[in-house]
Amino acid sequence: MILKNLWRRKTRTLLTVLGIAIGVAAVVSLGAIGAGIVESYGSILSNPTTDITVSQKDAIDISFSALDEDLLPRIQAVPGVEVVDPVVVGFVQSENLPFFIVFGYETDSLAIRRYNVVEGKPITGQREILLGMKAAEDLKLGVGGTVRLYGVPYQIVGIYETGQALEEGGGVVSLAEAQEIASKPRQVNAFQIKTRRPDEADAVIERLQTLFPDLSISKGSGNSAAQEWVGMIQAMAWGIAAIAIIVGGLGMMNTMVMSVFERTREIGVLRALGWRRGRVMRLILSEAVVLSILGGLLGVLLGVALVQAAASMPGYGALMTGRYSAGLFAQGMLTAILLGTVGGIYPAWWASKLTPIEALRYEGGASGSSRRRKKSDESAAASASRLPPALRDLGRRKVRTVLTVLGIGVGVAAIVALNGISEGMIQQLNQFAGGSSMGDLTLMQRGVPDMSLSAIDERVGRAIGGMPEVESVSGMVLGFSSQPGMPFFIISGLDPNSPAMRHFTVAEGRHIQRPNEMLLGRAAANALKKGVGDTMQVLNGSYRIVGVFETGVGYEESGGVFALSEAQAILNRPRQVSYLLVDVRNPQDVEYVRQAVEQRFEDVKASVSTEFAQNTDDIQTLQSMTGAIILMALIVGGIVILNTMIMTIYERTREIGTLRALGWRKRRILSTVVREAVLLSALAGVAGILMGIGMIELAALAPAAAYLQGTFTSQALAETMVIAIGLGVLGGLYPAWRASRLSPVEALRYE
Repeated sequence: MILKNLWRRKTRTLLTVLGIAIGVAAVVSLGAIGAGIVESYGSILSNPTTDITVSQKDAIDISFSALDEDLLPRIQAVPGVEVVDPVVVGFVQSENLPFFIVFGYETDSLAIRRYNVVEGKPITGQREILLGMKAAEDLKLGVGGTVRLYGVPYQIVGIYETGQALEEGGGVVSLAEAQEIASKPRQVNAFQIKTRRPDEADAVIERLQTLFPDLSISKGSGNSAAQEWVGMIQAMAWGIAAIAIIVGGLGMMNTMVMSVFERTREIGVLRALGWRRGRVMRLILSEAVVLSILGGLLGVLLGVALVQAAASMPGYGALMTGRYSAGLFAQGMLTAILLGTVGGIYPAWWASKLTPIEALRYEGGASGSSRRRKKSDESAAASASRLPPALRDLGRRKVRTVLTVLGIGVGVAAIVALNGISEGMIQQLNQFAGGSSMGDLTLMQRGVPDMSLSAIDERVGRAIGGMPEVESVSGMVLGFSSQPGMPFFIISGLDPNSPAMRHFTVAEGRHIQRPNEMLLGRAAANALKKGVGDTMQVLNGSYRIVGVFETGVGYEESGGVFALSEAQAILNRPRQVSYLLVDVRNPQDVEYVRQAVEQRFEDVKASVSTEFAQNTDDIQTLQSMTGAIILMALIVGGIVILNTMIMTIYERTREIGTLRALGWRKRRILSTVVREAVLLSALAGVAGILMGIGMIELAALAPAAAYLQGTFTSQALAETMVIAIGLGVLGGLYPAWRASRLSPVEALRYE
């Protein structure tokens, strides 16, 4: 009987299954990719011959760690240490790949042996590279080919495998060349240590911690520092999946509510034949669970397909290779069954409440008991007569209308929130670069995949400062560390006397005067519960907070400002800056200076400061991710409104037949249904906009999330409304076309 009932409405069943499947697919695909990131990232530099890894303390990730190469002989001299291998890890861009990891080792080191060369030979000379299997497939290159890194050609002498997609998406070069590529002269990211005997590891760690208290010393690969922010990536993935789950759940509830409304008289017959309330409730719930199981199975298959598609993307595919487990598939199916149970509880309860007489007298219209309808008939008729026909029709099914508005509204809220975050990030970066006293031009290293990896020699700044059109040049260092309660603490370094320092308005205390002093952002001060006069440990240094600054830029206020020399010291970036902030004497010369700088310094990318954010790869990547999530929200929202409008047509088939018999033409029927769909989606658009803005405002209240500043422009909100109404038009066309094709006789005979 359950399958028969579902088969009676094939289109409705299919659309409901699709809605659930998308939610489950989001859980499976994002869960698999998240697990893959954790496994791949956690296994970077993992080596069966490595017993201990030494890296920079409080670095948020091993790729941000920086240690002096001169530490090697001191570590080698520690009793129990047999071999010490320095390692460099750098994220770069290569031709046709936006994301490429370079690993640097001594060519005769023990650690480099973990890269299993399956074609060609190991590296032995200069300008040679081992290419990972995934990178070789993406670039369609083999042994004898050439890869360019920052314009420098490297000959491919071998192809390697490690079993980890992230590592196989990069390449291995000699240590000296990796230092050059990553702009780390005489620096490494970590030291990998092999002890004389495996059982000596704990004793060696104790000796190293005694000798080097300012370093992070751990067993294995030492990439545990990444776990906190990898956890944040997983949380974000679950947040995205939650959008699809909520919309799918609301769609399921909508479907079951409409199924019950449509079958009210049938339920009355069953009740008259002796079916008890519990049996009716079990029937409706069973149908919901069967629908959810079908949706779950389809969703698991769809999720696997999405992961495979993501893994095939050049460059990003290495990062998005999924890891499946029985637990993940069970999680997807449990999500589906939970959706079915939750979505079916209210309709089942409503159906079980119906008395046989009430159900048999049901003729459609507003939900509720006949007694309530009788009491409110006169007032309802008077109120309804004053409403537009489309709004009056939606008001007849308040529960259905509310569920549909919520279902589409959640998708619209996701669009509004993500667009707001993206625009907010662009505005914050442009405020930072183009704000008062921060310069007319902002310069960063060309070709870096992440703006935090930019490295420019200080001598470039001095050369630009000598140009007659330039008034001043301020060097700035940007880095990250982790603090308790703040996985991302932003370190900004500026010369205390530079014009750019005026950008940081001190609200409490004073500006920096000595090397051991720092300014703390308002958001960081609130999150860390620190103030003027307190002391903070940042990486390898201890600093006294002399002021709390406010700039109105959330991500700036989520960190601290240090003297340039101190920031360079704690980040281990001597004589380097991340950005150059250039003031031009005459505003008319800004474009001329920008072009002159890029022509003279090929490795530098110069942007007008007010357009700085749009020119960074970070923002372009963020916008691509936002676009993908918006597409998912549109697909789910479209299915919800299509499902709703089809169910509306089924319910009102006899009504449509009466209207056709009274002389309504096909075009009039079609326009009526489309108007209802447009009005429904417009209501959902308004609700979604309010929900999206509210979500971001609430999230920004958390001290550690101060950088989540949403920017909601009238143009963006108008575009969102157009998208919502467009969903209504698209979702209403097929049901409207079907309704207009009904002949009066066919519709009036519909049961």
